[in-house]
Amino acid sequence: MRVSVLGGTGLLGTRVVQLLDHDGIESISASRSAEGPNTARFDFETGEGLESAIEGCDTVILLSSNPRKVKEVDIAGTKRLLPMLGQKHLVFISIVGVDRHPLSFYQAKYEIEGMITASSTQHTIVRATQFHDLVGFIFSKLVKSPVCLVPRGFKFQPVDVGEVAQQLVDIARSGPGGLLPDLAGPEVLGAEHLARTYMEAVGKERPVIQVPIPGRVARAFRDGVNTNPDRAVGRSTWAQYLDTLRATQYPDY
Repeated sequence: MRVSVLGGTGLLGTRVVQLLDHDGIESISASRSAEGPNTARFDFETGEGLESAIEGCDTVILLSSNPRKVKEVDIAGTKRLLPMLGQKHLVFISIVGVDRHPLSFYQAKYEIEGMITASSTQHTIVRATQFHDLVGFIFSKLVKSPVCLVPRGFKFQPVDVGEVAQQLVDIARSGPGGLLPDLAGPEVLGAEHLARTYMEAVGKERPVIQVPIPGRVARAFRDGVNTNPDRAVGRSTWAQYLDTLRATQYPDY
């Protein structure tokens, strides 16, 4: 088996490539910045190098994404990719709640799901909640201000990126499965709790103020549309992620 990982140098893609290599599965790590052996350079926005990046592969794992240019990159790139696949198995990573969430990035992911499903491509779609690392990145920005302002009532269900990567590798082995059950983290947590525990882990002290955010998108985050407590199948907790982060910040901790 030979697997092309489109977006193979990103957070998730790097872990997927590592797991494939560990399991002895031949892989191609493809991205705009890829370099070295078993890599391919391509641009998902223009399509340059895309056909070469998937040539000779049985499975294509689509992770490439640009939230700032989702129509030009994610949607247009997928339209360009689908006719190239033939009998290849396409594995697409999506987000929990895209079928109900009004956030434009989520809606774009749902549009891509529809494009894949409507095509003749053999495919598997996996919806995951936000990675621990992404949630940590968000709060690393919020705690830089003298006062940490967090959106009131927002909920998240963070999942370990390594667990998502492992599922993608398992899917590459098992073959097409259509839309799979959601992959969500082990616990639903509020934004205030996430902010306070993050600050404790990185040794910062800031007042935390919850700010009411109006609109449909904010309501969806308050309602937990981006979560799925019934699919809390992830094992690694937010606290465990923070322990790892704390050890990085303070090696002798």
